[in-house]
Order: sequence, then C-alpha cells, then structure tokens
Amino acid sequence: MARNVLVTGATGNIGSQLAGRLAGQSDLSVRAFVRDADKAAALKDAGVELSVGTFEDGGSISSAVDGIDTLVLITAPNPNAAEQAGAVLSAAKQAGVRKVVRISALNADPNGPTDNTRQHGRTDAAIQESGLDYVILRPHFFMQNLFMAAPTIGGEGNIYMGMGEGKLGLIDVRDIVDATEAAVVSEDFNNQVLTPTGPDSIDFNQIAASVGRGVGKDVNYVAVPPEAVEASIIEMGMGEWFGEVFKHYSEAYSNNWGDFTTGDVEKLTGHPARSIDQFVDEVFAPALSQG
Repeated sequence: MARNVLVTGATGNIGSQLAGRLAGQSDLSVRAFVRDADKAAALKDAGVELSVGTFEDGGSISSAVDGIDTLVLITAPNPNAAEQAGAVLSAAKQAGVRKVVRISALNADPNGPTDNTRQHGRTDAAIQESGLDYVILRPHFFMQNLFMAAPTIGGEGNIYMGMGEGKLGLIDVRDIVDATEAAVVSEDFNNQVLTPTGPDSIDFNQIAASVGRGVGKDVNYVAVPPEAVEASIIEMGMGEWFGEVFKHYSEAYSNNWGDFTTGDVEKLTGHPARSIDQFVDEVFAPALSQG
C-alpha cells in the first residue's frame, strides 16, 4: 500500500522540487498543502494532490493531514512561523501522523542570534517532545541566496554582503532536496537532528572569485555593515522583521558562527555535497546569462 506524504510550503524553493520528485515514486502518494492552487499547477500535473488552505485555518490543516503517514513540515521565514508549525504539528498528532521531517534552520536554538533561529529552535523542541518519529534537518546558508546579488553582479561586478570576512559552509538547495527526500523514504535517520552543509567553509571573497570565474568577469566582494543590510532589506519592501533578521544573521556570520561543515549530505544521500564551483557552473552562471 502506498505511503501517504504531506508537504507543506510546497510552492517554495525546496518544497516544489521535493513534492514533484516524491510523486514520481510508485510507493508514495503525495499531497501538497498550498495557499494558491494556480501557483501549484505544475505539482498537480506531476501527480501531486493539492490541499488548499492556510496555516491560520485549522479546518484546512486538519483536512490536509487526514490519512497522512509522513509530514514534511516546511514554513517560510516570517514572524509567526513557530505558531504556524505548531498548528500543523498539533493537527498531525491528532490525525495519527507517524513521522515528521522538518526543514529547520542552521544552529536552531531558542536562544539563538536571530528571531528565525529562535523560532526554529522552539519548533524543533516541540517536534522532539511530540512522541512522533522525526528527522530534523538544519541546512546551512543556501548557495541560491546569491541570486539576491545577481543585479549587482551583472551590472557592477560586485557582491554586497554584510558578513565581513566570516566563513560559512554554504549549501546548494539541490542537496537539501536530496537530503530531505532520503529522510522521507528511509527510516534509517529517524529521531536524528542533521545539519546538511556544503563541502567547504569559505568566505565571500572566495565565493566572489568562484562566481567571477563562472560568469567570465571580475567579481568582487564588498563588505557592508550589518546595519546597511537591514536598511537595504527594508528598502526592498521586505519589511522590518526581515531587515532585523538579516542584520542579526550578518553579525553572526561575521563572527564565524557558520564556519563549519559536516558530512551529513553524504550520510543522507550517498553522494558528496556539491561545491560552490558546481553551483556556479550548473545553476548560477546559466541563469545569469539568460537574465
């Protein structure tokens, strides 16, 4: 009998890739919890059942988790993410869900340096105390975040970030998807907290050099104060919460809060984590050339 899997946040960067891939496996039946069915049309075409609702609507959450064995719990960063995750977890327990695979945040901790870190820390603790089987994944800084700098890379040859000379073991989202898929289909990683990272801990000067090589032009890293990062995020229209979170992340990374790597991608997937050069050559440079 097919195992029923629910993916929340299924139109996001991770969830959209994951739900479609899981739907291609004959022993899984996949449902996606989405706000907008039109935005999830590609998932429906891939064989994913759509359950439309919001994290604020308890009735739609209950419908989404009904009959589910494994819940992939993804919530977008926002001021209410912990409450949203808590509502889904509560409904999942009531519905008899067996297992939760959670996409958490790097170094999640109720006492962490950013509100995003703290919210994920509270959610992780609730999952571990839930009595359900779980796999908690705390991925490092996404390589795909470099797309935020694409306009200035293309126009000026500069990457503006607020991380000083701090090093970080950033990860390709493709590896996060691979790792999450493994956590869903296998029982070998149950009741573990894993931290997928890239293969190398590098600073933004090294990242800029890799990007420059890949796009065929000189690219420089320009370090800016964390306060300037906050102001820029707010100016972009992302709001004060995101501005403060980005500022605090910048401060933490500047102090080498993310200066480490693990072997958890290979542990989960059987293949090594992709390097920054692979990401640039296979994802970033082709996208930049088309944009």
